[in-house]
Amino acid sequence: VQWSGTITHLIHSTAQQHHPTMIRQLFLLSSIASVDAFISPPSLHAPNIVASSWQSQPLRHPSSPLHADASSDGSDGAADETEADEANASPPAEEESDILNSPAFLKRKEEVLKSDIAALEKEIEEANAVSAAAKEEWGAKFDMLNKESQGMQERMSKQGAAGTETATVEVAQKVLSVLDNYDRAFQAVDAVTNEEVEIVDAYKKTYDMILDSFTELNVTKVETVGTEFDYEMHQAMMQMPSDEYEEGIVCQEFAMGWKCGEKLIRPAMVVVAA
Repeated sequence: VQWSGTITHLIHSTAQQHHPTMIRQLFLLSSIASVDAFISPPSLHAPNIVASSWQSQPLRHPSSPLHADASSDGSDGAADETEADEANASPPAEEESDILNSPAFLKRKEEVLKSDIAALEKEIEEANAVSAAAKEEWGAKFDMLNKESQGMQERMSKQGAAGTETATVEVAQKVLSVLDNYDRAFQAVDAVTNEEVEIVDAYKKTYDMILDSFTELNVTKVETVGTEFDYEMHQAMMQMPSDEYEEGIVCQEFAMGWKCGEKLIRPAMVVVAA
């Protein structure tokens, strides 16, 4: 009875909304339910079973033109919503790049850069004006200070070179006495045996090493034989006639003279042709 009442209520409620075919199906279902109620014993779970079976079967709308229009409208609406969502989901980076590349933005950027350049040019002009005023006021003093500084540097450089030359001359003067002893020994010794020759060669090697050191220190010999007598570089020991050299020419050397650059260390002792 309950099922009959429920189904009857459903029939009346759907009669105004659905197709007559649906109404006939509901009447058939109510008849089957009534017969099943007379045949089967009553059960407490029957209403729940029928209700669950009724709920498990969804109502299918008839294929009416009205229903088709509604479905198409719904699908069109869903498509429109999807397109709108996709449009809204577009990355903002493109919008930002469009903004940065827009003519208005570029024009504004150009105006800002021009204003910055103008401000920098104005600052440069002001700095140049200050520099010109300072140069006009202090330029002569600065030039004088620069000249004094350059003169001081030159004097210090000359003093340093002179000090180095003086020290070299002092060392050379002390070594020359050793070289003179070597020269006198070489003139006095006449090596005969092989052993004596080896000893003389060893002394000559030492002598040559001293001369090489003099060359490195810019200490050189004073030219004598065959050159004109120089009062600054030569010391005349005697004068004698000579068939080989003209008068006033150095014809013989007694002792070597030395100089460091243009500074005389020791004059050469010579004989001048008469």
